[in-house]
Formats: sequence, structure tokens, C-alpha cells
Amino acid sequence: MSWIKRHPLIAFFVLAFVLSWSLSVPGLFLEGWPGFVPSLAGFGPAAAALIVAGSVEGPPGAKKLLAALFRWRVPVQWYLVVLLGPLLTMAAAALLYRLVHGEPGVVAALSPAQMSGVGVMLLIVFVYVMLGIWGEEVGWRGYALPELQRRFHPLVATLILGVLWGLWHLPYFGIPGGVHQQMGLPYFMVAAVGYTILYTWVYNGSGGSLLLMCMLHAANNTTVSTTMTIFPALIADPVFSLAVLALFDALVIALAGPRLGKTPERGEAPLLITQQP
Repeated sequence: MSWIKRHPLIAFFVLAFVLSWSLSVPGLFLEGWPGFVPSLAGFGPAAAALIVAGSVEGPPGAKKLLAALFRWRVPVQWYLVVLLGPLLTMAAAALLYRLVHGEPGVVAALSPAQMSGVGVMLLIVFVYVMLGIWGEEVGWRGYALPELQRRFHPLVATLILGVLWGLWHLPYFGIPGGVHQQMGLPYFMVAAVGYTILYTWVYNGSGGSLLLMCMLHAANNTTVSTTMTIFPALIADPVFSLAVLALFDALVIALAGPRLGKTPERGEAPLLITQQP
């Protein structure tokens, strides 16, 4: 426990990886590994955050961490961003694909009835993802992001978190035919960093609402999984979605500034990397 108190951020990342990978990695090699166990790996970051926060600050630290999940009083525009942003991103990528290739790239033309079915599927997947995605967000954005932003410039903190968040998903690439394997590791790592920039912007702008982060993460996962079903060309040729993501990142940095909406703390030096004593 004393080591955790001396190095809480390092302890969090070590625990997040160990707790999650100890549940997911054996399933890649052991046939008898229970199917539900790997799904629990998604709660590793939250468990790690609660352990570290509890060790450093006691029960109030863990309580404060979970309280952010119920922070819903934020300006309405942030709800629009988290719910419509992922859809806008994929729609823009689809439009770019069509402009370049001259054809839609969807599996087939969708009838009104099929479009309704897609809408229902989006809602069902979104609700399903929301039930468990807090297991990640309590750790990544609830604990790690604020701690990183206290030590580094927000943009640097975001890049560090994006890389580590992407690497945390490595065991999922061993699942044959899984979403991650279809995407490919290089694409996923670039996308993880790109999305982390947007996530940090929303986190800072919403005053640290983990509810909105869960909604954004769920909306993003829902949109990607649906795109793989009705628009597989965007996954097979990811340059279009990555180009749109890069454009959105550039717009956010240009409009919100390289601090991604975070207010400088008193006495903080205006350097790209700021390490507190």
C-alpha cells in the first residue's frame, strides 16, 4: 500500500493491465476458460482506480470517483456532442469514401424498414454497452486523465493516455473474427489516440462528468459496430474514418486550444510539458 501511495498513477496503470489481462488473456489459450470471465476484464480499470483512490484518500476518494458517474447537470450542447458526434464522424467518413470511390460502399441499399431496424439496433447496442462501459471510464477518464493532467500539459496527458488505452485492448486482437481483429492493431492505435483527444475535450468541457464519458464511449462503440455491419468498406479501408477523425481533432485543438478546454491551475507554467513538484 505504501508503494501505491508513493506512485499512485503508475500503480493504477499496472493494476488496470494486470487485473484485466489476467481475466482475458487465459481465454485465448485455454479452451475451458469460462466465456463470461473475459467480459469482466472491462471492469479492470475501474477496480484499479478504486483500489488506488481508496489507498491514497480512503473511502472518500473512492466515493468521489464514483460520484462523477452521476454528474448529469452539464450544458445541453455536451449531450448533443456525445450522442451525435460519433454518428457525424462516420457519416462524414462515408461521404468521403463515396466522393473518392464514386459508389456508396454499403452492403446493399437499405429500405425504410431496414433503416428502422438499424435504428432499433443502434439503441439496443447503445443501452447494452452503457451497462458495462463505466468499468473502463471510471479508470481511464475518472482517475487517470485528471491525474495525468495534474502532471503534464493536457495534450501530452491525452497522448499518453491514448497510447496506454489502446495497448490495454491488445488481448481482444486475439479473438478470431472479433471487432478489434477486423480493424487491425495499427488502425486501432491511431484511432485510440485520436478519440482520446475528443474524449479529453468533452471531459474538460463537461466539468469532469463520467456520465457523459460513458455515453460518448457507448455511442462511439455502437456506431463503429453498426458501421462494420452495414458499411464494411470503412473498416477494410480505414483511411477515410481516420482522416475525418484527424480533421475533427484539428478543429477541437484549434477552437478549444491545445489545453483541450482545461483551465490552467494557479502557478502552472505555460509549457507543453508541465511537471508539478
